[in-house]
This record gives sequence, structure tokens and C-alpha cells, in this order.
Amino acid sequence: MAGTLELLAYDFFRILRAPPVAPSAIAANNVKVFIETGPGAGTLAEPSVPRALANAEVKELVQLYAQAARNALSAGFDGVEIHCANGYLVNQFISAHSNQRDDEYGGSLHNRLRFLREIIQAVSEVIGADRLGVRFAPLFESTAEDRVYLGLVEEDPHSTYIEAIKVLEEAGIAYLSIAEADWDNAPALPEGFRREIRQVFSGRIIYAGRYTAQRGAETLEAGLGDLIAFCRPFIANPDLPQRIANGWPLNPVDPSSMYGGTEKGYSDYPTYAE
Repeated sequence: MAGTLELLAYDFFRILRAPPVAPSAIAANNVKVFIETGPGAGTLAEPSVPRALANAEVKELVQLYAQAARNALSAGFDGVEIHCANGYLVNQFISAHSNQRDDEYGGSLHNRLRFLREIIQAVSEVIGADRLGVRFAPLFESTAEDRVYLGLVEEDPHSTYIEAIKVLEEAGIAYLSIAEADWDNAPALPEGFRREIRQVFSGRIIYAGRYTAQRGAETLEAGLGDLIAFCRPFIANPDLPQRIANGWPLNPVDPSSMYGGTEKGYSDYPTYAE
């Protein structure tokens, strides 16, 4: 047993020392990552330069997504969502900024979407396309806040993401989740882009990103989406559905408590009381 524990410890620290992986070995620009330095404390640090994945490793990762879906089913989940937004790995493969490969996973947009296609196929075979969702976060303007998304603003975001959404349509997945930029003065998604999403995708469409109840209702009434997701308001308002239904005021969000590493700011917001 002692030998096994020593081996596990060795593997753990070897993994900690290993660089992160990415489509290409390109350092992120103007980006900081949060690291916890103690209970309820943390700081921002420069991210490590990743190493490029070998072709065989990319294919192994596809199977790991499938295994994650099996794990979700075993744990009792009804479905899974693949996070393809905010600079995460699938987003890196899609983006021409972070993907400069010269194999079947890089170069043309068709090739840069291959990783997405293979993951969707593998996960669908495990869980069923009708239990699968995908999240994108397309940006249409370059602003000072793009560091939140690792600067992945495509030269032609409209065409890039419409082609990506066509991949989802061909696979027949259940829903598409669009995370919009949600900082002050954030660039809005063009209405023409929203309307083309509706034309090419027949599944359910979810929008998220600094929505109010009124703005969400307007989006649904315009036929551009089917569901509206609320993120930060739900953190600060555990009874958010009741507050929206009754027109009750919302608790303000305390940004200083986010990413703190403790329960503060997550489980201590009050429910509404007249």
C-alpha cells in the first residue's frame, strides 16, 4: 500500500509540473489566471505556455469526452453540455488565433471544426444526441475586455460560428447555449447573426449574458431564442424565479466574494422578505 501511495504521489506532482496542452504552443496574450493562495484568498498570475497536442493525443481526448459522458450517466445526470466557449480547449481548436496546426485538425475552418465534430459524435454515441448540448461564446468586436475570452475574436466570427452551429444541426443535438459578453459596454451580438442561428439550427436555443427579465422576454417574443439563462443573478438570489415572477427587487451581486474559494457569496444570500 505504501508503495502504491508513493507512486500516486509521484504521478500527481509530475502532472502538476507538466505544462498545459493546447492545439498549438502559443502563449495567451493579455490574460491572467486566478490561483488560490489560501482559504478565501487568491491572486492573478501569468498563465503557463502550453505544449501542442500530438495528433494521437487529440484522438485520445475525444475518447475522454466520451468517458466523461459515461461518468455523467453513471452519476445520474440526465444529459451533458460540452463547453466550447471562453477559450476552453474546443474553442482553441476552432479559433485561427490559437490553432496553427498543419495536420487534419488545423488550417481550414473545416479542419479546425474537426475536434468539435468528433467529440459530438463520440458523446452522442454514449448519451444520445437528444441529451447533448453545446455552449459557444462568439465575440464580434475586439475590446479591452477580450482578455476574459483569451482574445479569441475571429476575423469572420459570423461565418465561423454559423459553420460550427451547422455541425451541431447535422448531429441533431438537443440545444445550443450562447454565452454573450456580459461586461459594461460589451459588444452585442448582431441581430442578423441571431436570426441566422435560428434559420440553421432546429434545436432549442439558450441565451445567457446579463439578461434582465424584460430583455429575456423580448428575446423570446422575437422568436430568437427558446430559453434565457441567468448566471450572476442566480448566485445572489436563490429564489430568483419567484422574484422574477412577482416583480420583487433583486439582491445585488458582491463581485469581491466571487472565486474566493469559500461558501461566502454563494450560499449566504437571503431569500426575499417583504
